[in-house]
Amino acid sequence: MKNYNIKEILKSDQAIAFSNYLKKLNNDLTFEIIFPKKLWPNIEKEQPDEAMQYINQHHKVFQDSTENDFGIDYILGASTSADCWIHIKNGKDEIVGYATNVFYKINSQKVNFFRVTFFKQSIRQLKIYPYLQDLRINIFPSNFIFSRTQNPVVYKIFSRFFKLYGLKIAPSLNGFDSKCIKVARSLGFDVDDNLIIKNAVRGIVAKNTPFIEGEIDTLWKKIDLNNGDVYLVVGYK
Repeated sequence: MKNYNIKEILKSDQAIAFSNYLKKLNNDLTFEIIFPKKLWPNIEKEQPDEAMQYINQHHKVFQDSTENDFGIDYILGASTSADCWIHIKNGKDEIVGYATNVFYKINSQKVNFFRVTFFKQSIRQLKIYPYLQDLRINIFPSNFIFSRTQNPVVYKIFSRFFKLYGLKIAPSLNGFDSKCIKVARSLGFDVDDNLIIKNAVRGIVAKNTPFIEGEIDTLWKKIDLNNGDVYLVVGYK
């Protein structure tokens, strides 16, 4: 991770736009950025009370967002492995949405892994996602963006998002560059030739996972959500 200067990040166009949009929605909505491995270098092995206060809130957001619960251990792994947390807060203490990112560098290639994103249902329809994504991509500009998902709506959003940044998307019915698979496997992602990770999670994560007709539906017929399959969605140049 190159840039730990939160003050500088908060001066960026993306951070300012995000903050202004949240204030426009509700004056009590704010966001914060935390680099957990900087604050707690041993967080993957030992979680201090301060870190667990955040992680317990991550768990609550997950439960509300997905109407499901895989237990605190599932959240613990996703949160402690991350290089960056972004919290959307209502008031001083309540986290109502959060995102985590993991940053990789392999040879000369940088990969920004959008690890998880969950919003409480109270803010899900407020169109916050694009502002959050803009901030995440600019904290760690990369050659590749990775995200695991079972949700075709998320794929559709990433498709639009990548297009804005001049990136192609994989998987795609039009085919994609095999370098996406090569980079993913080199980082330990157990993808098949369609960028599917079999049995990655415990069945369907979100009970309200939608279905979309058309091209995206064709892609989604290749994965078994009940088996816990996910797509590794990749943005690349």
